[in-house]
Amino acid sequence: MKNWTLAAVLTTCCLSGFTWVSVSHSSQIAQAAEPADKMQSSRADFQEYCKAMEGRWIGEVVWVTDWPGFGRKGDKVTGYSDFRISHNNSVLQGRFNAGPGSGVGLYHYDAGQKQIQGRWVSSGGSVWNLVIYKHAGQWHEHETGSVADGRPIAMSSVRHISDDGQTHRRSGSVKIGGESQDPLQDVWRRVGN
Repeated sequence: MKNWTLAAVLTTCCLSGFTWVSVSHSSQIAQAAEPADKMQSSRADFQEYCKAMEGRWIGEVVWVTDWPGFGRKGDKVTGYSDFRISHNNSVLQGRFNAGPGSGVGLYHYDAGQKQIQGRWVSSGGSVWNLVIYKHAGQWHEHETGSVADGRPIAMSSVRHISDDGQTHRRSGSVKIGGESQDPLQDVWRRVGN
């Protein structure tokens, strides 16, 4: 338990700094692709999103591109993730593992921007900035970032939730360096709290 607590504190501190530096830039990029009012959320929406994500998950993932430190395009892998609500319900912390790679993520609600925002950093050197919002009853994720060699990442996905919240299917489009990749089609199942 002490290892998880220390890791969570260090992760939160590091990612808080990354998030603070990048939040306004990532929001501007995402808003350029979608109307600002469509991507807005409330604090209650953030709490709902946290509850939908909380817990331990196992996923069936097909890499849509070569991900440094993780695998090659077309590889089918089993992924493991864990999401925890912390800091008086103000932060959602995530961890991800698949094959030789891992990643850490941090989500929060930005009241000034009226957005649910997130930031992920992977062991392969890729980073993702997210804006999450609910539209037509489904969670949409707008992502920007870069792979370790500097090529930009642009993703737009929808999270389809079924089985009373126990199954999440992510589908959407991915561009790396401006080039379209295979469609995103991950399936995640909650295996515990």
